[in-house]
Amino acid sequence: GSEVAQESLLLHGPFARKPKRIRTAFSPSQLLRLERAFEKNHYVVGAERKQLASSLSLSETQVKVWFQNRRTKYKRQKLEEEGPEADQKKKGSHHINRWRLATKQAGGEDIDVTSND
Repeated sequence: GSEVAQESLLLHGPFARKPKRIRTAFSPSQLLRLERAFEKNHYVVGAERKQLASSLSLSETQVKVWFQNRRTKYKRQKLEEEGPEADQKKKGSHHINRWRLATKQAGGEDIDVTSND
């Protein structure tokens, strides 16, 4: 019936989602190499990434994503080292400040987001 056609469109149509990737299980030796590379440089791009990926038998995307995740972990650890009280003040405040800047009107007064008009 038509529901079969609909399902086929969802699976193979222009907006079909790629199936969810299986989580990569890095070997201890791969992790060691990745961590050493991260110690030298938090960003690995271009030929360096290609070389690292092939030497570890990983795709460039896997290496790229590992570095993204590792930078996130690094930032989180840095915040925790600064102490929980510093963390509370900082958490999300840059988003609020960016929002304040973005919503400033020409006259410099804040937009009232609570009013209904």
